[in-house]
Amino acid sequence: MTDTNERRCLALYSGGLDSILAIRILQGQGVEVIPLYFCTPFFGFDALRDPEAFKHDHRARHGLDIRIVDYTEDLISILKAPRHGFGRHMNPCIDCKIGMLKRARSLLETMHATFVITGEVVGQRPMSQRRSIMRAIERQSGLEGILLRPLCARKLPETLPERLGVVERNALWDISGRGRKKQIERALDYGMDEDTIPTPAGGCLLTDEQISRKVRGTFDRCSPGLPGKADLLMDIMGRKYLLDDSTVLVVARDDGENQVISTFTDPGNVFLKMVDVSGPLCVIRGKVSDENLRTAAGVCLRYGKARGVPGHAAEYGADPADMTESIEAPVLTEEYCRTLQD
Repeated sequence: MTDTNERRCLALYSGGLDSILAIRILQGQGVEVIPLYFCTPFFGFDALRDPEAFKHDHRARHGLDIRIVDYTEDLISILKAPRHGFGRHMNPCIDCKIGMLKRARSLLETMHATFVITGEVVGQRPMSQRRSIMRAIERQSGLEGILLRPLCARKLPETLPERLGVVERNALWDISGRGRKKQIERALDYGMDEDTIPTPAGGCLLTDEQISRKVRGTFDRCSPGLPGKADLLMDIMGRKYLLDDSTVLVVARDDGENQVISTFTDPGNVFLKMVDVSGPLCVIRGKVSDENLRTAAGVCLRYGKARGVPGHAAEYGADPADMTESIEAPVLTEEYCRTLQD
């Protein structure tokens, strides 16, 4: 084949071993692979938070020049009413995979690629990797014939890249089932260190019961509209409190969460922390009334060094590094704080 486009593909890259192996298989056949890393508040959050650092890390560890795709808005639309329903909690696994593949398909032309690959293995996951579901995903994503799964390709019908000779079918693999012995053996063949072989990619927070309950509540509060990314970020971090029907307070639980919450600088968010006393950083999203500010300050004081005194001052503002307003508030009891928890 002489057209270089035909020798270029896009890969759904999760950072786990299977997607790395899928890329290595195609690279070994001389195909240029562009890895796409999809991220939302519920998976791939580190990439969402600091894309450049994330790309540098994966380039250093795996030699891959990944492209980060913010998939949050796509996922929000899916969560409203997933065609294939939810898993045990609020995880729309099948619709999410279809949506990612649709997004990849939309990028084929601009990235001068002709097909898409994934690290999927037939029978590895009971919900989304059954043979019948994998066929449905291929069809509904619009990638019929141009979705290649290199790790199990010889267990599946031949794809267009194979028929055209862009990819050599006999050099693809025929793995199936939930075992990982073969993948680890092949990883060692590729020169990966046994101690640093990536584990399966990190899970989605929507499979967590508590996170799912918070997200469902966020969708209910935003109905009939849809929540935005800023709303969903409030569901994944810290202690969450409802100050009224439309106002949320999140309180950091440790220094790491203080740092993450300090990045939630979306329009309308107000930060709050204690004056001259160490304690958590808090963020309010919604109605910033005097009553809500006092309640938020009381919760903030409850989890800081001021809990042994009857009252204290908290400072607040739109910039966590430059809070110019202050408010006095009593320290709220633990029992009252529990009544506000989402």
